[in-house]
Amino acid sequence: MVNLSRFFLATLAMLCALPMTAAADATIYRISPGDTIEVAITSLPERTQRAVVQMDGTIVLAEAGTVPVAGLTPSELQTRLQAILPTKIYHIRMPDGREQVAVVRPGDVTATIAEYRPIYVTGEVLAPGQQAFRPLMTVRQAIAVAGGFSLLRARANQAGPDPTDLQRDYETIWGEYIKDYFHSARIRAELQKQPDFDMKAPQGFPLSSSLATEIAQAEAEGLKLSLDNFGQEQSFLEKGAKDAATQVQALLQREQDEADGVKADEEDLAQVTKLFKAGNLTNNRLADVRRAVLLSSSRALETSVELMRARRQQDDLARQIERNDNQRRAGLLNELRDTQARLADITARLHAVSQKLQPQGASALPQPIGGETVRAQVTIIRSVDAQWRKQPADQDTAVAPGDTIEVRFSSALESAAVQ
Repeated sequence: MVNLSRFFLATLAMLCALPMTAAADATIYRISPGDTIEVAITSLPERTQRAVVQMDGTIVLAEAGTVPVAGLTPSELQTRLQAILPTKIYHIRMPDGREQVAVVRPGDVTATIAEYRPIYVTGEVLAPGQQAFRPLMTVRQAIAVAGGFSLLRARANQAGPDPTDLQRDYETIWGEYIKDYFHSARIRAELQKQPDFDMKAPQGFPLSSSLATEIAQAEAEGLKLSLDNFGQEQSFLEKGAKDAATQVQALLQREQDEADGVKADEEDLAQVTKLFKAGNLTNNRLADVRRAVLLSSSRALETSVELMRARRQQDDLARQIERNDNQRRAGLLNELRDTQARLADITARLHAVSQKLQPQGASALPQPIGGETVRAQVTIIRSVDAQWRKQPADQDTAVAPGDTIEVRFSSALESAAVQ
């Protein structure tokens, strides 16, 4: 039982050690084409030589010829050359002119990586291009060697406008932006018939917060007045439509009553006419009944005309209510379209002025553009298992030989302002 427990513990210890071993292997550098190898023999210092690893992964040494080294670690390189070079014959010339065969022991051979493959920095830096790799090098150091972040690397030797004027233009354009920014928010709220909107200034607003608050409050008051006026007008029209509907119902009832009256008078006229022909009634009585029929018919006709007018008024009010809402929405949509177009134009102007304000070769990030601070995005392009892969990185990420560091600036609000 004790032996079995020891077996399980030993197995568990081996399993736990595997990830650590794999992680350690992943950090060991392996020689690749482009590296420069320095081979020295301590007993023969004049035989020190350097060789660049070729595309096929080999180096060429004077005594040993072609030696494959790609994929080896530094310690494996040392072991391989210690096994190869002592087997070769070395002739040395003595001071008196004679030649002598020198014996090289494995301990006399040293092999090191003299120069690693270079790295490359591209994108928004002052001096993009190739750099020599140094062990433990980071993205921050590579960008520093490249002159730092810059959106103006092509203008390094050009005289630009006065920074004071640029800063004034920058703040002026921001004032235009914040005005249309809150106006756009107000129009959207009015389209949705919402009584309020987000009155918070956009990210990166460089001016006084009181200015943004005043502009937002002015737009909020305008929104309240506009909604109140529209609501009152629609309420007035809806009340008129309701009154017209009540009038139509009353006229319909009166029309029915008068139609019944006309029918009763006509029946009375028929009976009186029959009695008159029989000689039982006078002519005056017949005339009175005829006048009653004519009067009731006239009243019924007037009621029909009045009912038609009431229905027409009811339809007109209903159409006016719908027309007012459609015209209001159409006007707001046109105004929103124009505001968004102005915002897109202002964002482009902000972007241009912000680029001119950037310090050339500075490590600071650019000015905020259109409500959002522009940030540097760093991508490392690295060969992994014979495949080139892109991976995001920050400024403290370690760099490997042969890496390409790509730097660019981006702002999400530039596209959002156009949508």
